[in-house]
Amino acid sequence: MTSPTPPAPVLPAPPPVPVVGPVAVRDRAVAPDVARGLALLGIAIANSVTHLWGQPVGVGLRPLDGSTLDRVVDGVVSLFVDRRTMPMFALLYGYGIGVVVRRRAQALVPWPACRTDLLRRAGWLVAFGVAHTLLLWEGDILAVYGLTGLVAVLLVRASGRTLLVVGGVALLLGGLATGALDALTVAVGGVDGGDQLAAAETSPLLAVLLRAATLPMLPVGVVIALPLVLAGIWAARTGVLEDPAAHLPLLRRWAVGGLSVSVVGAVPLATAVAGLWEPSALGVVVPAALHMVTGAVGGIAFAALVGWVVGAHGTTLATLGPVGRALRAVGTRSLTCYLLQTVLFVLPLAGWAGGLARGFGSAQVVAWAVGVWLVTVVVAVLLERADKRGPAEALYRRLVYRTV
Repeated sequence: MTSPTPPAPVLPAPPPVPVVGPVAVRDRAVAPDVARGLALLGIAIANSVTHLWGQPVGVGLRPLDGSTLDRVVDGVVSLFVDRRTMPMFALLYGYGIGVVVRRRAQALVPWPACRTDLLRRAGWLVAFGVAHTLLLWEGDILAVYGLTGLVAVLLVRASGRTLLVVGGVALLLGGLATGALDALTVAVGGVDGGDQLAAAETSPLLAVLLRAATLPMLPVGVVIALPLVLAGIWAARTGVLEDPAAHLPLLRRWAVGGLSVSVVGAVPLATAVAGLWEPSALGVVVPAALHMVTGAVGGIAFAALVGWVVGAHGTTLATLGPVGRALRAVGTRSLTCYLLQTVLFVLPLAGWAGGLARGFGSAQVVAWAVGVWLVTVVVAVLLERADKRGPAEALYRRLVYRTV
C-alpha cells in the first residue's frame, strides 16, 4: 500500500506591486511646467514656416522671395528659436522620464514593472504621434519623442558617463544628419517648391500620402532628440529643476554659458537664412550641423534660465504671478496645447484645408504663430480655472494608467 502523496507546499503570494499614479497638478514642480509653456511658444514660431506652401524655398525652408522684413524675421528666428526651443522640450521630456524612474524606485516598485510602465508611456506617445502625422501634419514630434523614450528605457539606469558618451555620439550624428538634410533642401528646394508642390498640397488624399511618406524619417529625429532626452534623465537624478534654489550656481553657468554658445553657433546659418550670403548645397552642411549642435546646448540653457529665475526668486505655486501661472497652465497641458497648435495652423492655412498661407511671408506666419500660442494660453487658463486637465492629457493618462 502506497503512502499518500503529501500536499504541495503553499507558497506565499508575491507582494503586490506598489501603484504610483501621476503627480497631482498642485504638487508638480514649478520650473519644468513654466519652461514647457515657454517652449511651446518657441515651437509654434519654429514650426510656423513649415505651414507656408506654394512657393519655392531655400535654406531653413524659408521662401526665396521674402521681403526685407521677412529676412529680418527669418534671421532672428534662426538665431534664437530654430533648433533651440524643441531641444528644451526634449530635455524636459527626458527629465519627466527620470522623475518617473526616481519616484517608482522610492516607492520600491520593481524595475520590471517600472520598465513596463515606461514602455507603455512611450508606446502610446508613438501612437499619438503617428495619428497626428497622418491626420494633420508631417512635422510631428510626439512619435519621435515616443521612439526616443523606447530607446531611453535601455539607458535610463546607465551611469552618467555612459549617458554622456552615448549622447555625445548621437549629437554628432544628429548634426551630420541635419547638415545633410539642409543641403538637400538647398539643392532641390527652389526647383520643387513651386506650383507642382502647391498642387500636391491642395489634394487631401495626396497630402495624406505625403505625410505618410515622412514616417520612415522618424529614426533621424530619434538620433537628434536622444542627446537631450538623456541629458534630461541625468538632470532628473539631481532634482535640479524641482529644487532650483539648491543649484543656482550650476543653473547660472549653464544659462549664461549655454546661451552664449547657442547664439554664436547659430550666426553662420542665421545670416544665410537672412539672405546675407547664399550657401551652396555643400557649403550649408557645416553651418547647419553647427546650428543643430549648439542648439542642443541652447535648449539646455533655456531650461536652466527658467530654473535660475524660479530658484533665485524662491518662486512657488503660491507666489507665481499672472504670467507665470498662465505659462504653468500651458506647461501642465502641453500635449493638449501642442495638438491644438496644429489644428490652429493646419485647418486655416494648409492648401488642402483653408489654404490661407499661400502667398504668406515669414513675418506673417510668425505673427500667426504668436496668435496661435496666445489662443492655447487662453484655453489652458480656462481649463486651469475649471480645475480640469487638458483632454489629450486625460486620454493619455487613461491609456497609460488604465484608469477612468
